[in-house]
Amino acid sequence: MSLKALKTGKGVIRLLEFTILILLAVMCIPVALASITTGVIAFTITALVALILSMLAKLFIAKTFKRKIFWFVLDSVLLILLTIFSGLRNRSGESTTYNYIVYMLVLSEFYISSDRLRDNAIMFGVNLGAYTITYLIIAIFNGFIDAVFRTSSQYFLELIVLFLHFIMFNFSMTVYRKNKMIEENVKELEEGRNELLRAYEKLEEVTLVEERNRIAKEIHDTAGHSLTTVIMQTEAARLAVDSDPETAKKCIAAANIQAKSCLDELRLSVHLLSGRRENVTFKEYLEGILGETQDGTGITVRSKIDDVSLDSEAERFIANTLREGISNGIRHGNSTAFFFELKDMGNFIEFLLSDNGRGADMKTFKEGFGLSGMRAKAEKLGGMVRFDSEEGEGFEIELSLPGKWKTTEQKIKEEPHEDQSDDRG
Repeated sequence: MSLKALKTGKGVIRLLEFTILILLAVMCIPVALASITTGVIAFTITALVALILSMLAKLFIAKTFKRKIFWFVLDSVLLILLTIFSGLRNRSGESTTYNYIVYMLVLSEFYISSDRLRDNAIMFGVNLGAYTITYLIIAIFNGFIDAVFRTSSQYFLELIVLFLHFIMFNFSMTVYRKNKMIEENVKELEEGRNELLRAYEKLEEVTLVEERNRIAKEIHDTAGHSLTTVIMQTEAARLAVDSDPETAKKCIAAANIQAKSCLDELRLSVHLLSGRRENVTFKEYLEGILGETQDGTGITVRSKIDDVSLDSEAERFIANTLREGISNGIRHGNSTAFFFELKDMGNFIEFLLSDNGRGADMKTFKEGFGLSGMRAKAEKLGGMVRFDSEEGEGFEIELSLPGKWKTTEQKIKEEPHEDQSDDRG
């Protein structure tokens, strides 16, 4: 038997069974020798050999408890016969000196095979009763009933030994089985934990790849669009610089906003790809965009921004929408003033950007690439966007996103605390 097998529960049980078999074979020698002086030695040896063969059958043929039941019944019959044969060796009332040890070995094999204490107790009781009845029958048959009382101390000592063996052996096996069960449960939990860790690592890898691909696509779409707009604006400014200097200035201002927007987008993408984020709140980040826009173009921007923390994708979308809206207002509406508001409404995040530009007739208005992309992105995030304008009345962008895009920290911060009470007197 290998060392690896011994480390398993079956290996230890197998070793115990072989040990019991060897001890039983050894005990057959003194039991047989004790029967030499009688005429039943042949019967005694036959019973002992049958017990050993029964043990071998249980070891190598009947490996399940149900298949061993027949052999256990046979063991009980053989033990009774062995007790009878051993008891007939004299008429002096001597105790069956070694029989109780044979009982212990056979019962031990049963206790190992059965994991139910009730079955073990029944087997113990049946064999103990048979042992006692057989002892009394032998005493009556040999005519030394009075000697039973003289030898009762040794008999009861053997019963006590058998009883203690029953308690200690079953207790040991119960503790052993419980420990093995705990070890197996711990092993299963450890394997489950390792499997979860492996799955989590794979999920992280997949998520990281998806996030990188998403950011790369956004860089391509947003930065590409911004750079195209910058090129168009600078080209328009070059053509109008002599004939219409005012228009050229506006084109250059719009190109400046787009260039800064593109640069901010690239910086943010690099931070996200490297796993870092600038140490500013989302409110401060939006205020920074507005400040740079005012410094670069000279326009006026009033704002009212709630301090709310959102998922990175939602924050990027809101920031891009703000840049796109201001750039469109300057380029297409000749806007010089803007009002921006971001409100945390609990279940929704409301975005509003309005300007004082020339506006547009919504009946004939057609959404360009930037606005149609804005609408598609809002719907993808589970929100909605609305564009409203009248000629000479400016342009307005209203955006609404569900509150699920708030970060976990933001949601926890908004939860009411249990220690807060309403003191109304």
